[in-house]
Amino acid sequence: MEILNEQNTQNEVVKTDNFIIISISGGVGKNILATAFVKAVKTQYPDMNIVILTAWKEAWLYNPNVYRCYTFNNALYFYENFIKDKQNVKIFSIDPYQTESYILKKDHLINIWCNLFDINFNGEKPELFFNQREIEFVQNNISKNDPILLLQTHGGSDPNNKHSWMRDLPLSIAQQVVDKFKGDVRIIHVRRDDQLPLQHTEQFQGGLRELFVLIRESQKRLFIDSACQHAAAALDKPSVVCWIRNAPQVLGYSLHTNIVSDASDELNSLDFSLLEAYDIAGNVQQCPFKEGTQLFNFEEIEESLKIQ
Repeated sequence: MEILNEQNTQNEVVKTDNFIIISISGGVGKNILATAFVKAVKTQYPDMNIVILTAWKEAWLYNPNVYRCYTFNNALYFYENFIKDKQNVKIFSIDPYQTESYILKKDHLINIWCNLFDINFNGEKPELFFNQREIEFVQNNISKNDPILLLQTHGGSDPNNKHSWMRDLPLSIAQQVVDKFKGDVRIIHVRRDDQLPLQHTEQFQGGLRELFVLIRESQKRLFIDSACQHAAAALDKPSVVCWIRNAPQVLGYSLHTNIVSDASDELNSLDFSLLEAYDIAGNVQQCPFKEGTQLFNFEEIEESLKIQ
């Protein structure tokens, strides 16, 4: 279901100078998390109009804290409308991923983002908003009131890499989960077409907005550190989230059951590392695990899903 329309590319008449421009690089999950930062910004600057620049407009639709949202590749006249000759403009474009606090894992990313621009953080959480038709479409055409176990086993940061050892759920563990719960629930697998499938699952075929609503409609959720776990937090849907080398205290939420791998780094693989130990895309040469290393205990995941 296509529901998004790009902003009008004509030069609009802007009658105010009070803008905060927030440029957000990165993926869908980072944009969802950023909705908490933007809410904190709006609380501190209630009379300013927030304008978002992003690659992922889907995370911002109907957000009441946002005046305008533009994608990087469709923002004609942006400078003229929102920056040129404006007397009261703030520009928040520094990437929090590049800060010492993030690289050294000193705090949660939302708080890091707020501190970077002297914004008071009062526990704001991510948010997603929908219209009635979006919800009805998913209920009538995708979820159909069936009990659903929703799986996201792979991230989407690198289309050239089908599996990231650094954060993707090992397929052997994921298949055990499927085999355990098949027959009791519909199991829908969120993945790209080129990423490895699981037996006895349905591949999710909708767009991002439909996925967000489906997370809200699902009964059980097993995710990794990627877009789905951020969306689940925004929708107040507790989920089981598996972590290999990303840290839930930096990128996760206490709402979720966060299962952190206790596998040791047995190989010295840091020769290829720069500011951070491991590349999220799963640089093969950085993998510190010996052959046969068990990253997760299946029984722990199973029991966590049973009590959802």
